[in-house]
Amino acid sequence: MKPYIKSIIASFLVILACLGFGRFSFGMVLPNLQESLNISTTQAGFIGTSNFIGYFVGIFFANYLYRKFSTHRLVFTTILLQAFSMFLMILTTNYILVSFFYSFSGFFSAISNIAIMAYISNVIPKNIRGKALGIIVSASGLAIVLSGQIVPFTQELVKDVPWESAWLIFCLILVLVSFFSQPGIKKHANHTISDINFKTKEFLFTSSFWKIAFVYMVFGFSYSIYVTFFVSAVIEKYDFSTQISGNFWTLLGFMSIFSGILFGTIADKIGAYKTLIFVYLLQTIAHATLAFSLPSYSIWISAIFFGISVWSIPSLVTLLCSIEFDKKMTAKVFSFVTILFAILQAFGPFIAGLIHDISKDYSDVFMITSFLTLITVFISFIFSKDKIVSKT
Repeated sequence: MKPYIKSIIASFLVILACLGFGRFSFGMVLPNLQESLNISTTQAGFIGTSNFIGYFVGIFFANYLYRKFSTHRLVFTTILLQAFSMFLMILTTNYILVSFFYSFSGFFSAISNIAIMAYISNVIPKNIRGKALGIIVSASGLAIVLSGQIVPFTQELVKDVPWESAWLIFCLILVLVSFFSQPGIKKHANHTISDINFKTKEFLFTSSFWKIAFVYMVFGFSYSIYVTFFVSAVIEKYDFSTQISGNFWTLLGFMSIFSGILFGTIADKIGAYKTLIFVYLLQTIAHATLAFSLPSYSIWISAIFFGISVWSIPSLVTLLCSIEFDKKMTAKVFSFVTILFAILQAFGPFIAGLIHDISKDYSDVFMITSFLTLITVFISFIFSKDKIVSKT
């Protein structure tokens, strides 16, 4: 692991910025943003969805740009552009314009994310790849921890523009990361990957691809709803303050720091699909806890279970892509499954917001997501019975 420390740290910082502060911190500012813009939950969900739509579009450019430019230059540019698009969000009170600018943030985050995940899969050897990917994706957890404290602090300090102030801090963090991540990214990493070709039978007509895609699609739909509306649901259901909800959010983020490396290490020993059984069981409990009328202390259970398991899924999916397919094609396969993941991810917040505005309750929303994750527990068990023949 030691020869790869610099690359792992750099990748950690990239995920911290492009996904952690660029996407997952949004759930923490959403209640105040919704109040500030005076919009419905459906409209608030549309803002979250716009980011995921931008991410979806960015996927189609990721492979081409990854092959055309060196990783360090591509990451530097896209993170700076993402920070700029996030900054533009605070200059308007029109939720359509906020959504428009946030879609560009999602676009650039997709390119940074796929580029760094493909880069690390090429740089890190197979025997420690699961652990390395686990460390990298835990960066999102650190961002959640920090946002859970930054947002309530700015809300008390700057009462007139609380969400805008917190969002500006996140933009500045992205700018800093764009510079500080550069030394750890190798200048001549392997960029030999294939173009995306939707007629490629080796993907569309193989069970291996669709098995990976299924578990990732369910994750895309369920997690996008949870991270977008967790804080809003807790505030509405238990009438908690932003500070208390931020503490739950911080706990969730703290636990998620360990999720990737914990389950990545387990996957290196028992296999990815067997690991997914336990991961999705924890996800089911986390979602179900928000679906029922339980005592307020149950929120601790939901936050802990969701956090400890959530970021293991992207790393496990990346691991499966690199094991079931040749490592030189990891970016291509990962891009394919991420496209399907992104479609479900994009619909999640908008559908959840619509259901909430109809039922006036988040319980029905989380009942649906817990049912989907429970199905995936059984599906992962079935998939674990199939033998994987490594192609790396």
